[in-house]
Formats: sequence, C-alpha cells, structure tokens
Amino acid sequence: MAEIVSTQYAPRPHQEYIHSKLKRFNVLICHRRFGKTVLSINEILDKAFRCKRKNPQYAYISPTYGSSKRIAWTYLKDAVAQVPGTTINESELRVDIPCATGYIRIMLLGSENPGTLKGIYLDGVVIDEYAECDPRVWSEVVRPALSDRLGWAIFIFTPKGSNHAHELYMMARKADPNEWFVALFKSSETKIIPLTELESAAQFMSPEEFDQEYECSFSAALVGAYYKNEMAEMERDKRISRVPYDSHTTVYTGWDLGIDDSTAIWFIQEVGRELHVVDYMEISGRGLDYIVKELQKKPYTYAYHFLPHDVKARELSTGKTRLEALRELGLKNIETVKKLGIEDGIHAVRGVLPRMWIDREACAWGIEALRSYERVFDHKEQIFKARPRHNWASHAADAMRYFAVGFRGDAKTSATKDLQRESESDYDIMRW
Repeated sequence: MAEIVSTQYAPRPHQEYIHSKLKRFNVLICHRRFGKTVLSINEILDKAFRCKRKNPQYAYISPTYGSSKRIAWTYLKDAVAQVPGTTINESELRVDIPCATGYIRIMLLGSENPGTLKGIYLDGVVIDEYAECDPRVWSEVVRPALSDRLGWAIFIFTPKGSNHAHELYMMARKADPNEWFVALFKSSETKIIPLTELESAAQFMSPEEFDQEYECSFSAALVGAYYKNEMAEMERDKRISRVPYDSHTTVYTGWDLGIDDSTAIWFIQEVGRELHVVDYMEISGRGLDYIVKELQKKPYTYAYHFLPHDVKARELSTGKTRLEALRELGLKNIETVKKLGIEDGIHAVRGVLPRMWIDREACAWGIEALRSYERVFDHKEQIFKARPRHNWASHAADAMRYFAVGFRGDAKTSATKDLQRESESDYDIMRW
C-alpha cells in the first residue's frame, strides 16, 4: 500500500528537513504557523503505511480532546480521503485503514484526563502543544504505551515559560543523538511568515508574547500566568528545593475535591515563619474511601484539612454530603473554606507564596501547575478575561487557593497558632 497511496502532501523545506532527521524520540520547538499539524499527520501516515506489525496504532494528542478536533481532525480526514477502505469515525475522532496485517488505527485524543488513556498500545505518537498538556500524559501513559512495540514519539510545541516542556527540551539536548532529535525554529530564521506580517503582529502583542509565540523564547514569562512573579522569586531564592518533613510538626492539607475531575491535595507544615510544602498528591477516578486511605498511609500527623465549601452539598444518590462521608471514613479536623471570589483566593495565594518552601521532587506536578495556571486571553477583545483557564493545572491551583484562604482565615487554626507562638522570642503580635 505504501507505494500507491498519496496524501497530496508537499512539505516545505523545513518540514522536509524534519522528516529526514527524525529519530525515535523528537522535540520540535516551532513558531506559530510553521505547519506543524500537517507535518505531524503526514509523519504518522507515512510511518503507519510502512509498519509491518499487526494492527499498528497511533495517536495525535493535544492539551484537550476539543483542541485535537479543532486543530487536526480536518487535516487527518483530508489526508486519508483517497485511501481505499478507510473508515472514518466522527464520534470517536478515529480512522481505521485496512492494511496487510489487519488495520491501521489513528486516534485523536486529549491530555486533560491522563488516566482515561491508560491501557492502550502505541506504535507512534505526536504530542502537540506539549507545553500546555498535563505532563503526566507522557510519563504515566504514553511512554509505557510505546514500550512493547518500541514505538516512537514527537513532541511539538511553542514555549510556555520554563515549565515541563522546557525541562524536556533541555534533557533532549543532552540525550543520545542516535535516539533523540531536537530542533528549534524561530520565525525570523525560517522566513515562512513574511516580515511585514511579523511587524504587523508585533504591534498588537506584548514583546514577551511575541518572543514566546514567534521567536520560541523560553525566557519570556508565561503570558497571563497568575503566579509567574512569585514562582520566579522562589526559584531565585532557591525555595524550590529539598524540603524534608519534620515529624515534630503537624501537617495542614488544602484540597480541591473533584467529582469527575482529579482531586488535588497539598501537604504543608508551618515551621516558624515559614510554610514548608512537603508533599502533593493528585488522584483521579477514585472514590473518597481510596483518598482517605492514601492520606492515612502517609506518616503525617494532621492539623486541619481545608476543603472547598461545596463539600457540604448533598448528593442525590446517597443523601449524604461528602463532608459527612469523609468523616464517616475517619477523616478528622475538616474545615470548610468560606466561599470567596476567585480573584480574592488568588490574592490569598500570593500572600502565602513568599513564605513557602516547596519540595521540588515530591511536589513536581503541583509546582508545574502553579507555574502554568493562567488567565484566559480574549483574542477578539485583546484583553485577559477575569477567569482562569480550566485545564490540568487548575486542580493544584484550586487546592492551593483553598489552603491559603482557610489557613489565613480559620479561627481554630489561628487560635492554635497563637498559643504556639506565646513561647516564641520573636513573636510579633501584628503577624496575621
């Protein structure tokens, strides 16, 4: 089939260069309008038609299922339109192509819930806009899915600050060149976009946004990120480092309690004037009983658990609130956080971050989420909207918000802390 099938794809010089250089693992940093989606779809098809394994299977993964549909579905359908026997499944964003070993399956997926992707096998994958994807989609789902078939992977994205995608890029540059291919394409170098168009775009974008989107700058701060200044300050002060658990001090937790989404929990100790963030946990697809058991397995002595106000909502199926269910499961000292506007909660987080030291390893996913938590940009109005973008980063950010509001405003914990401080020589009555 490989000799007779054509997708009518005529690669640009830079696309042709990439096709000729690809290894098993590949990191491609490409400016906007480079043509990365068309390149990716055609690379999948070329590899698929040449694959000799039984029922080869491939995936194109974007930050969300909806973005995969908007970005790549039309390109994929057009590319296979002339391939005899192809079945196009609109509802599942999947195409099946008959081949000598059975069928070729190509799926469009989203990274917003990595747990739902587990169990599949893959001969190859493209992860598009990896800088905006939940980073666990690679480590926990895709990488294991490639193992038994020795599959390949392409990460292709535009920078979003110094997040997990930047770490992958730096790692790949040092990796075995026989296994990894790395390339970065700036608009000023490729000349794909006319200079007049770039000059026009620059008039309507901040310098940081232009450098990020067109010049592939990792050093440009993540545009619209709520905590970019606080997180950058923490890095400068080396407060994102090794933060050991102190067995002599109790642990506070801040929760974002998911129903269909993930449940996120931060574990934080107050040590003098510092807040030590010693652990982070995020669980999806599990009930409250599992979550409570996971907390009880940890060696911590808990002070208070700060949960969102909607934990008091009564479920129709059980007639109980989740607050009641958690207490019946043995979770004690639960404090529900009063309902505040998101902006007020974000202000509370900004108030506690300067006091925080975060364990880089135990809280890796949570750290990336705080860095990536951003406002929605309205391209039509050219302004940032008041609400945050709901994506993989929201769970950890919301959990930190509930901790910050509860920790600063709860009467019981404030009284407890004041009693503890009476013996401190540096006690400041104006603190808090």
